[in-house]
Amino acid sequence: MITSSNVTPSIDVLSNGVTLLNAPLPSRNVGVVLIVRAGSRDETPDTAGLAHFLEHMFFKGTKRRPTTMQISREIDRLGAATNAYTDTEEVAYYAEGPARTLPELADIITDMLSRPLFDAAEVELERNVVLQELAARLLDPDGWIWDRLGTVAFGGDQPMSWSAAGFPAVVEKVSRDELVDYHMSFYAPEAMALVVAGGERIGADQAEALLADIPRATSQKRVPATWGTGERYVANVRQFTAAEEPQFNMVVALPGLPALDEDRTALAVMTHILGGGMSSRLFDTVRARNGLCYSIFAQHAGYEDTGIFAIDTATRPHDAERALELSFAELRRMATEPVGADELDAAKSAMIGRLLRGTETAGASARYYSSRWRARLLLESPDDRAAAISQITPDDVIRAGRRIVERIDEVRLAFVGPEDFGDRLLTAVGTGAATAS
Repeated sequence: MITSSNVTPSIDVLSNGVTLLNAPLPSRNVGVVLIVRAGSRDETPDTAGLAHFLEHMFFKGTKRRPTTMQISREIDRLGAATNAYTDTEEVAYYAEGPARTLPELADIITDMLSRPLFDAAEVELERNVVLQELAARLLDPDGWIWDRLGTVAFGGDQPMSWSAAGFPAVVEKVSRDELVDYHMSFYAPEAMALVVAGGERIGADQAEALLADIPRATSQKRVPATWGTGERYVANVRQFTAAEEPQFNMVVALPGLPALDEDRTALAVMTHILGGGMSSRLFDTVRARNGLCYSIFAQHAGYEDTGIFAIDTATRPHDAERALELSFAELRRMATEPVGADELDAAKSAMIGRLLRGTETAGASARYYSSRWRARLLLESPDDRAAAISQITPDDVIRAGRRIVERIDEVRLAFVGPEDFGDRLLTAVGTGAATAS
């Protein structure tokens, strides 16, 4: 059991090319993540959605654990929990449980990826489950918006424009044999990491044995992302009944910065000041002082060669234009007026507190390090990240703001509402120099 807080993370590259990352911390628990730098942007029009389908199938039985129930009961008997996700640039499988169960948890997670059974009957059952998941996602306004945002942010036939959940038409027709082939061609050892955080660690020899049967694909070069090759906005017009309150859900997106950009931390601080919580400028201006929405946030996602900066809110239909005018007035202020010392210090303290709270558990710590590895930030610990945040100055913030605002003409919009007035909303963005009051 790890008892000292003065233990540093370590990285080893195994003989098969897989990265082993141990991040010890004092804990009675342990988190395990098996992550692969291969997501929806690494698919093709004919395979978009198969990474997500594979994620589901890995829980449906392996050659050593042939049923879903066997996997689930084994996890339950360990007092643990497991799950997975598929995203734009990665897929990940993770578990968290008592530190003493690390050998069993790591064995289950690696077995699921290495030896999936792909039982034909289970493929058909899970196909229906995946299609229901996609349908449910698209019925939810926020799910629809984020699913479609890439189509306007990037557009065309670019993989970056596709939903991480995949195309229903692909999921509908893929055969069991095609899934088996895709499993062997999608997972490359050099793009894979086994991440362990918490009260125990895994040695290189043990990891080699666990990963002996993983697929041996070759990493594929990604199609570079190009912003804004499609329409400027995408709309989903939905009628409301007389008993419902009409709502206008929208996300406005601008080109962001890549994950390794030198201004990534300054942009994170700028984004928090603008729309990171109830003390943010967007919340104060758009909700507290003008009553135009219930919630409003700014956020940024950095990828290998691009990024998305977004403002997310929902209003009554007749308030949408004014909400955007005020929001973009505040964004422009971030690029023109230095932030005051008190506001900057408060934002940095809030971010550091959220970071340290959010990486306190073994499972959260494992996911933190796996996401850092995915972005090639390697061993940037929470303390390293906190130190970087604390060094940000007003000049850094205004520089990051300028880099976002300078591409404001490339703004893209996705919304769900009772009518289509996307052109008026984009005009409101253009008139965002209006006084925020």
